Amino acid sequence: MNLRKIADKKGSIKMLRMMHNAAGVRVAVLSVLVVAFSATAMASCGDSLSAMAAAAASVRSQSSASQLSVKNGSPAAASDNAVNTSIVGLWHVRFQVGDDTIQEAFQIWNAGGTEVHNPNVDPRTGNICLGAWKEAAPRTFKLTHRVWSYDESGNFLGTINLNETLVLGDKGNTHSGSFTLDFYDPSGNFMFEVPGSAIGERISPN
Repeated sequence: MNLRKIADKKGSIKMLRMMHNAAGVRVAVLSVLVVAFSATAMASCGDSLSAMAAAAASVRSQSSASQLSVKNGSPAAASDNAVNTSIVGLWHVRFQVGDDTIQEAFQIWNAGGTEVHNPNVDPRTGNICLGAWKEAAPRTFKLTHRVWSYDESGNFLGTINLNETLVLGDKGNTHSGSFTLDFYDPSGNFMFEVPGSAIGERISPN
């Protein structure tokens, strides 16, 4: 599943733009992605985010729900007796659409406000991407990624923005919240967005 394969087809970007301007844009674009991604495996970090969109499209096409939320209905409330109120550390995370996991990753949240994202994809073409984060409220954190997207011939396809809002729970040992994947064409024009939920467990050195 690879967004880059779409660009290998003549007129594919133009087609996506036309879909964006037409009625029912989200369903149409995501349906195209499902078909295009089904033939190949994801590779780099950018491909990984694209594959998340494809997986999300597949799940969404089987559901009539118009709103996606964190498992169990809403973002987990921060524990009143949280021991660790910082998100700094190593995490095992999962990205979900409904009850379906569409990607898992290891994340390192650094004290300086940066983050390293290591998705479970083929590492031979690169599977590390970077982000920046801030504390938005007590035990509530916002993260953003900016990913350059290219096809296998080196042609620039645009950018992918991954954004997360997470809340610590279980004494700071878990987090849950929401994510969005926003796709932009090479001119910086917004194409579509894929929303979902994210959950994580802290990895302890003990």
